[in-house]
Amino acid sequence: MSPKKTTVVGIDLGTTFSAIAHINEDTGKAEIIPSPEQDRITPSVVLIEKVNDIIVGEIAKQNAVAEPNKVVEFVKRQMGKPKEDKKDEQGNILVKGWSFEHEGKKYSAQEISAFILKKLKNDAEERLGTMITDAVITCPAYFGDPERAATKEAGVIAGFNVLAVIDEPVAAALSYGLDKLKQDQNVFVFDLGGGTFDVVILEIKGGKIREVVVNGDHLLGGKDWDDEIIRYASKIFKEKYGTYPLDDLSAYQDLQLRAIKAKEELTKREKTKIMCVHAGNTLLVELTRDTFEEITKYLIDRCKVLCGIALSDANMTWQDVGAVLLVGGSTRMPMIRNMIAEISGKTPSDELNPDECVALGAAWHAAMLSISSGDMPVEVVKRLAGVEVQKVASHNLGIIALDGDGNERNFLMIPRFTPLPFEKKDIFKTLTDNQTSILLRIMEGGIMGENDTCDPLDCNMIAQGSIRDIPPSPKGSPIEVAYKYNDIGILEVHGIHLPSGKEVVITVEHTGGLTAQEIKAATMNIEKASITS
Repeated sequence: MSPKKTTVVGIDLGTTFSAIAHINEDTGKAEIIPSPEQDRITPSVVLIEKVNDIIVGEIAKQNAVAEPNKVVEFVKRQMGKPKEDKKDEQGNILVKGWSFEHEGKKYSAQEISAFILKKLKNDAEERLGTMITDAVITCPAYFGDPERAATKEAGVIAGFNVLAVIDEPVAAALSYGLDKLKQDQNVFVFDLGGGTFDVVILEIKGGKIREVVVNGDHLLGGKDWDDEIIRYASKIFKEKYGTYPLDDLSAYQDLQLRAIKAKEELTKREKTKIMCVHAGNTLLVELTRDTFEEITKYLIDRCKVLCGIALSDANMTWQDVGAVLLVGGSTRMPMIRNMIAEISGKTPSDELNPDECVALGAAWHAAMLSISSGDMPVEVVKRLAGVEVQKVASHNLGIIALDGDGNERNFLMIPRFTPLPFEKKDIFKTLTDNQTSILLRIMEGGIMGENDTCDPLDCNMIAQGSIRDIPPSPKGSPIEVAYKYNDIGILEVHGIHLPSGKEVVITVEHTGGLTAQEIKAATMNIEKASITS
């Protein structure tokens, strides 16, 4: 491997499968980088044999049956959670933590995800014969800032310089075709992956891609369809033999693999059979596509509702949508395509590979961010000319103040979906004569009602700070509050008591739950680990 030559990559860090891609300098096209086993996508499954003996991919997935206590799956659903429970002074749990413990060591979601990313990095470096440091990693559009920060932390632990964490639907739009970005249109992205679901409406105008509306559920995905198959087969097994396979972890893991295969078969066939093995008994359970669609109808209904909400939030109808993109392997299910055609009256585009388009789009975005380095081929630079991804605020941002009735309310400062960077100033007033300090509480989230305010209990406080040592001044003295939100996710709040000039500056930079010391230690640990497939 050359120690000098480097390349940039795009990574789809998925719930069930992950993929890595780059821009081929010879062809000028985005291409998936296969693993040494020639797999174009890698199962996002980690098996920890020992502290520094890690297996990632298909073998780890298959061993989930034999060694379920060593295997971690669906870790993406845990991103953004602290390693330990966060409690108040009374011991009540404020934020539920998550970690995977093996041989006395606890692993955070970032560390588990880093094993997957490191495996992709190692495989790509071996395949391309070059060092890889810079990467763009994708995440669900509905991820909040803690989950996004955790995704970046996982990349750092794996040895990447993370250029950006971008939304999966945006990456899919880039993969859809740079030539199509010259045509102004609204694109509806239905992204149903293994563990997360996004509904995103994108505005493509003048080569710029902007998220207009984001909705979804990061706890809804293909796994939920798998679970219904598992429950269906287990129920029939129990009716015949009196024992329940889900009570046994190994039986559950085995049934999970068979359920995934059954779901894939029902994409092409009208019926299939599932072998259920438990407590010395074996049963072949027949499952038809009609029955499968019946037992999962409530999941389809959840998707329908979220699609309707997204259109309503965008003040659009299906007639305003130019193209419908299906992203994520779970969209291969006929029931998904039929549902979209039914509610939209449109035929979804079949130009994208649902499993690969996000990684390919991330590679294009990585190239966009690397043009200034001068390392991109001329033809690639020409193709990307005029293309821009506009970052937007993922949540409402506000500040606590009293309304006209003397009630605490969260006053909107930056609306959700506002293109970034963005700045806003507003004037508030002191509450009493000779007030000596002013507390600024920065809030995130909430659904705004009349007068662009909402109940503080519906939001999360993400930071606070005080203007102190204010000299005597009358009640109602003006306080100027300025919010400055840049396009890399850092919010700066500047509060100033105008009569005196006393001020405070609060900088909000989200973290994924790990301290700098923990990230450093995890980075050193992963360098010692053997990560194989």
